[in-house]
Amino acid sequence: MTKRVLSVLCGIVAFSSAFAQTKNLVGVASFKSSGRTEYVTAIQNTVYDATLKVRGFSLMEKDKLEQIKAGVGQPNPDAGALAHAKSLGAQYIVTGNILKANVDTKPSDLPLGITNVTTSELLFDIAIVDVNSGEEVATSRFTAGAKGKRAFEDAMKELTPGIEKFIRENLKTPVSIAQIEEKNSAGEAIRVLIVAGSLSGLQEHDEFRVYEVTDLTVDGKKMHRKKTLGKIAVAKIEDENFSICLVKEGGAAIAKKVEAGAKIKCEIVTE
Repeated sequence: MTKRVLSVLCGIVAFSSAFAQTKNLVGVASFKSSGRTEYVTAIQNTVYDATLKVRGFSLMEKDKLEQIKAGVGQPNPDAGALAHAKSLGAQYIVTGNILKANVDTKPSDLPLGITNVTTSELLFDIAIVDVNSGEEVATSRFTAGAKGKRAFEDAMKELTPGIEKFIRENLKTPVSIAQIEEKNSAGEAIRVLIVAGSLSGLQEHDEFRVYEVTDLTVDGKKMHRKKTLGKIAVAKIEDENFSICLVKEGGAAIAKKVEAGAKIKCEIVTE
């Protein structure tokens, strides 16, 4: 257990140092559960590890997270809790509700007689909350079962890839286009400069979806619409803050919207 904790803490320190200047903080709040502490901790550690792997984010220290009220993860988040989370620099909070995390040993009838069989059942929800809007970016339910001496570990092993995919696909840092670097004879953008560089962990050939953000009010609720314009790929990382990208799709639309001053953002699609 000590080795496990040290591994997580070392990862947090290394990751925070690499992205300290980006200020993109995400917190993994204590999961709600009435289950046994060791199982709850193991599930949370898996989520911590998945979050640490997402480029462009730093994981908030646990002592800061403990200051944030549990209301952040509710369907109607408490405004005070969200304000507190925002004041601590959080962009997202990952919350969870463990409905079942059981490990039981029960007699089982087998051809050779009665023997004890260890079984594990897991059922929990994970949600990602946007601190600025108070809305859930995404939520997903995870469930698995296993039998044997390592029933719990095997069940978690089955769920881990799905947890990592859920976190990776829903923790995104929007990147801005600083300017159009080059256009072709038809006026289509072929190279653009984005505000993201080595500090964001970018690599050459990383791809981004380019979209326009518009605000809509539906049933009295303000919502953000993301309309895809095209796709770009990193060709050269200039420095800590900027990279040159080649436009792979949507050059005409990207040029038109950027020059019109529309709210354009880019979201990484390769990991």
